[in-house]
Amino acid sequence: MRIYFSVMALIVLLMCSCSLFEPRVPEDPSSGGVVWVDPTSPDLVVENMQSALNGSSALYMDCFAQSFVFYADTSDINDYLTYNFNDWDWSVENTTVLTLYSLVPSDSTVTAEFLIDMSHPDPAAPADSAIIYREYSITVPQSFHSGTGAPAVGLAELHLVEDGEGLWSVTEWHDARHEEATEWVTWAVAKAFYR
Repeated sequence: MRIYFSVMALIVLLMCSCSLFEPRVPEDPSSGGVVWVDPTSPDLVVENMQSALNGSSALYMDCFAQSFVFYADTSDINDYLTYNFNDWDWSVENTTVLTLYSLVPSDSTVTAEFLIDMSHPDPAAPADSAIIYREYSITVPQSFHSGTGAPAVGLAELHLVEDGEGLWSVTEWHDARHEEATEWVTWAVAKAFYR
């Protein structure tokens, strides 16, 4: 009888442990360990954007609608005549940022921070569209403009819409120079080099 219970326990143990030897499901390489939340409000879109940039993740592009358009500051357009700021849509943003990511040294990371611009508070309860403002600092290690990884600093005017499933995305980014950070370039200039 004792042998019977021992054999039965061994069979049950073997049946339960079969999955121990199966390969695990690999992590999606595009996520880069980024914390992502469903963008059910405009501020969550910005949090996802910041997290994706900090992880050099392709999820960054999930913050933008397919109709996305990026507008550089007029002063940047006038001061950087060799850069192409025209027709900057979702496809251009995707190609440019992926190129930028690919040139970040493997022992470094992009660092990004978006802060609410206190002179332009977020709308209290946007219905299906909103405009929010964020002061940003985005550092690309050993970038062309800094050599040492000085930040791109500016003000982002973000136009967002809510889709039928209640998820928000950016349709327009109007980039502006930060009036108190004249020694640094904007995100438009920092990434336009990689276009």
